[in-house]
Order: sequence, then C-alpha cells, then structure tokens
Amino acid sequence: AAIAGCHSALIRECNLRPAMAASRTFNGFLCVFLWTIWLVNSEEVSHNTTVCLPLVSGAQVEQRLQECQVLPRIPKASNEIMHVLNEKWEKLDRNAGKIMESFKNNDAFMQFSHARQVFKDHLVGTFALLAAWGQPEEVARTGLFHTGYSGDLFRFFFWDASDAKQREELREIVGVEAEALIWRFGTINRGAVLGLSQIIAGNRTSPPVPLQGGMSATIEVPHRLSEGKNFTITNGEAAKIMVVTAADYLDQMVEVNGWRDHHQVEVSPRLYPSNSRPATALYWISAICHAVRNHLDVIPPIFDQCQSVIAKEDEEKAADAYWSVVAGEMTMAVSEQIHQLESSIGSNPWVGEPHVLLAQIKYRSGDFVEAANHCAKALEKFYQLAAAWDKRL
Repeated sequence: AAIAGCHSALIRECNLRPAMAASRTFNGFLCVFLWTIWLVNSEEVSHNTTVCLPLVSGAQVEQRLQECQVLPRIPKASNEIMHVLNEKWEKLDRNAGKIMESFKNNDAFMQFSHARQVFKDHLVGTFALLAAWGQPEEVARTGLFHTGYSGDLFRFFFWDASDAKQREELREIVGVEAEALIWRFGTINRGAVLGLSQIIAGNRTSPPVPLQGGMSATIEVPHRLSEGKNFTITNGEAAKIMVVTAADYLDQMVEVNGWRDHHQVEVSPRLYPSNSRPATALYWISAICHAVRNHLDVIPPIFDQCQSVIAKEDEEKAADAYWSVVAGEMTMAVSEQIHQLESSIGSNPWVGEPHVLLAQIKYRSGDFVEAANHCAKALEKFYQLAAAWDKRL
C-alpha cells in the first residue's frame, strides 16, 4: 500500500493527472509536452502510460514545469519486488503455486491466528521477503514452511520432526534441500548460533563475531532431538538459517505479537492486537545479517548489503519519535511533527515510513518538490527492506 501510494504521489506532486479531455487541442498538446519533459528527466515514471496537466494559467504552468525539472527520479523496483506486489509467486519459484495450494486444504494454516494475521499469510510473507532479497530457492521455500517442525520458541508444529514418514511428506512438497533446511531450522537451538539469544536479550554490548572459516566449516549447536548432544551444521547452513530467522521476525515485527504474547502465555499483560506499533528488532537482525553475510550465496540488500548495524538505543529512539507523531497527530504542531520525523530518520535511516508521513505533510503545505523527494526516498527504502516496518501499512 505504501509503495503504491508513493508511486501515485510522485506523479501528483507535479500536478500530473490521468489524461482528461485529451482531445482538446491545447490540453492534448500540453499533455504530450509534459510527458516528454518527464521522460527526459526520469528513466521510469510509474505504471501509468499517459499523464496530463489540467488547464491552468500561464504562470502556474511555468511554476509546474520548473518543479517537474527538479523532481527526483522514481526509484525502479526490482523484478522480484514487482512479482511480490502482484503476487506472481510462480515468477519467484516455478512450483510456488502448487506448494502454496497445500495450505488451502489445511485449517491450521488458513485459520490459526499468528502474530498479526493468519499463519498462512505470515508464511507467504516470509517467503516473499526472502525471494525479494534474491535468496536461493531452498532458502525461500524454508521461509514458506519455517516452523513446520516447530522451533526453539514457537511451540506449535504441523509435521513431527522425529517421524520419518512425516518428513517424507514435507519433502515431497518442497524438495530434498528445502526440507533438510526446514528440519534444521525447527530442531536446533537457533539462539545458540552466534549468541543470538544473548543479542536479543541485550546481554551483549558488541555485535557477534562473524562466522569463521569457509562455507563447509562446521559449528556445534544444541539439538532438541539429540538427547543433550550437540548437532553439527555447516557455516553455510547456519547463515541460511539466520537469514530465514531475520525474514521471519521482520514479517511479524509488532510490539504485541499474537502467538508470543497471547497464545503461549497463561495471562497476557497486553490486549491483543494492541496498536501494531513496530517492535524493536532491527538491532539484532542487522547484527546477525552482518555476521553471516560472507557465508550467504546472495547477500540481502538490507542495511547496506548487511554491512551496517543499528544500535538498539537508536532503533528505540527512532520508534519513539515516529510513534509520537502517529499518536499525537491531532494535537502536535506541524513543526514538531516534522522535527520528530526527521529525528526518527536520523536515528534509523533504514525504514521508509517516516518519509511517507513527511511527504504528506510537505504536500499539504504546498512544498511539492520536497514531498516528491520524501516519496522517492521512501520507495528506495521499501524496495531494499521488502517489508513495511509499520505493519499498519
């Protein structure tokens, strides 16, 4: 929704509208003229094929033409992003349609309430993130069934990880490589990989040390089916499991999470679904991605190709500033809204939502060029993250 809105806004900011009464001589000429100027200044406008400027005075035309010439180019979405937006799953995985069809015959996937939506939607969302990040087929498919065998935190499961027949059932759906990775994802203690549990808990003051050795080098991790014995996985497997973990959390990153804060506790201290405020998790997601980037077949575009790490304090500061505007819009002065949103961007430059709000504020005030600039920045960040940080969008 946010991406589509910004696409439309970048056209609107120059007062360009869908062609109306193009048969009128002057209006039709102006339509073609402005369209030509726009093409000179950008590689791609949007998915609209024709635009037109309503009849206005000469001075207004001059002003609009000047604004058009300084507007930013619309960031181009990758093919993967467009396939996700249009839900053309087969373009991302040739068997995606057949694989996803297996959800429809199962109430557990279609009806079980997960973090903020039904389980099926979360699984598809995790798959979409990994596919948009260009991850290999077996990794994206792992995202689609990542907790099919349960997990070290998620207590629910559909297939029994200790039952060979049930493993074969999933193997027939997703393939040998993906099933093996799903089994590892659901049975090892992921919190022990790179000290993930300590990072999430805030018990570490520095990012984890990156994986050592080559792709085939191994590490030992606890395994719930190994009767107290450690289980061996390769660096390559660990890196894939961690990037799936990042996508898994990013898709469900709300402060009050259904399965975690409601389903798995006797009495929840918070009312579900609450207000959907963004949870604090980018600090550890960025740290883990940085630690495994050299052992991934494809490095995700997030956090500057996983080279940057955001501090927890900065993430919290950014969320507080952003949410102060969301919650206080009706009483907060516009100047203070702008200040808080700019502060949010300064503390957390990796998400697009503060730019979306600033674009609307700038548009209302008539600062169309600055509104367009914020829309372009929002799109660029949405395309990289491939997800909304504010899950209300």
